[in-house]
Amino acid sequence: MQNLEKSPKKVCLISLGCKVNKYEIECMATILNNAGYLVTLNHEPSDYYVVNTCAVTNEGEKKSRQYISKLSKLNPNAKIVVCGCASQNNPEQFKKENVISVIGNEGKENILELINNHEFKIFDFPSSYNENINSPFKTQTRAYLKVQDGCNNFCSYCLIPYVRGRSRSRKLESVLIEAEMLAKTSLEIVVTGIDLSSYKIDGKPALGELVFALRNLPARIRLGSLEVNVITDDFMHFLIRTPNFCPQFHLSLQSGSNSVLKRMNRHYTTDEYLQKIELIKKYYPNANITTDVIVGFAGETDEEFEETLNTVKKAGFGNMHIFPYSKRAGTKAYGLKTPSGVVVKQRLKKLNDLKNELMLNYFNSIKNQTFNMLVEETEENYYVGYTENYVKTYLSLNAPVKPNQIVKVKLTEPFKNGMKAELVLE
Repeated sequence: MQNLEKSPKKVCLISLGCKVNKYEIECMATILNNAGYLVTLNHEPSDYYVVNTCAVTNEGEKKSRQYISKLSKLNPNAKIVVCGCASQNNPEQFKKENVISVIGNEGKENILELINNHEFKIFDFPSSYNENINSPFKTQTRAYLKVQDGCNNFCSYCLIPYVRGRSRSRKLESVLIEAEMLAKTSLEIVVTGIDLSSYKIDGKPALGELVFALRNLPARIRLGSLEVNVITDDFMHFLIRTPNFCPQFHLSLQSGSNSVLKRMNRHYTTDEYLQKIELIKKYYPNANITTDVIVGFAGETDEEFEETLNTVKKAGFGNMHIFPYSKRAGTKAYGLKTPSGVVVKQRLKKLNDLKNELMLNYFNSIKNQTFNMLVEETEENYYVGYTENYVKTYLSLNAPVKPNQIVKVKLTEPFKNGMKAELVLE
């Protein structure tokens, strides 16, 4: 263990953006904890701050910059290390007085060196998965397991292939070792990656095979965001034979208009997308299918937006993440004209209203059915957690349960942003 001063230095680690960033920041926390630092993931006064930044939108990058300023005010004497997508994209924006080191998305395993030997360097992307960043710090009931990095899709609006590099997959043996470790302390494992659907074993698509390999773990398995191409009968056959798999599918749509999808460089049509939803429902009738939709993409007309609304209605999503299009310098769509802010705001409201309507429809479709709820915390008069199909569930505090426990419940009625439930006694 590293020799520190009499009172250990405190390090606060902050993750902005996606689940992959959260996984990586928790792995850095493990390294620091093992070296004798006092580690926290809560925003509180500390000697050091490590910020894993986001650049998926302009707002994400702006928020990353704001965090650095906020931390400097929280502790003017603090030393800050910056890493992640925003610093990969533009490291110069983070060269501020309190910042002692800046890297991009590679080299995060060198966090001890970055704290003690200051460095401003953007490392090259490796040709294979970086196995040196692993073993996340235990922070909550739900654990994240990163199995893939990078992306080859080059959607016309997206910076990620440029700030994360090309797709590369973690070795299955390494995944299984970490999954077994996580399952000892977590009741649910979320398998994640930058482009999870592109996970390969020996150069062949193998996400279904990976999930199937986790079937005997004493933790339930959930998948992160998926692309349309991964949903096949072969893939579903692997899932249906994995008893601890959670039937929630976050299937990225981005637009429900074929012409917009083409401008986005998304390689599917709306008909193909809807066929994949039908395939999912063939195997999992109660599956919660969620998605992302970008509103106001370059050149989006009123007619194209109406096409998106119609596609979304047909899909019947259980939930949607809705975003206004964010221009990113360096992407193919950057110079294209976009709808006015007023129009985008109107479209966001329409789509959000539809989202709430569809969510209620989904909740009513599973009312009075039984599911397994992972109890996570308390909120007002309820235990709160999620079912295997990722419905936020509210159970009375009078129920004889406790957090970090999976219990059988019957969903009774829509409530807030989820459903009330009754405990089912075995």
